[in-house]
Amino acid sequence: MNDTYCKKPGEEVVGRIAAFLANTSKLPSVSVSEIAFHEDFSDLFEDFVGERRRWLELGSCLEQAGWTRKRQRSLFYQGPNDYINKVTARWYPPSKEG
Repeated sequence: MNDTYCKKPGEEVVGRIAAFLANTSKLPSVSVSEIAFHEDFSDLFEDFVGERRRWLELGSCLEQAGWTRKRQRSLFYQGPNDYINKVTARWYPPSKEG
């Protein structure tokens, strides 16, 4: 991807997503929707960058880092101790595939 709106390098973004997954959401996978507008990631994009563009760039970072994408029904992080069950694309870190 030549033109990106993300203000941080992909390696840093993936590291922060992995930390979010381990320390905040407590789920085995993450959806880019959970990250796109989460307050912990507010410094990644300017406010004018739309949701789909954020998904595209976040997904590209995860894919380049070897994460696996699967569409499935699963829990979705909405906030502290707030999860809902829905069908979404989930990204699994390389060590947690399955």
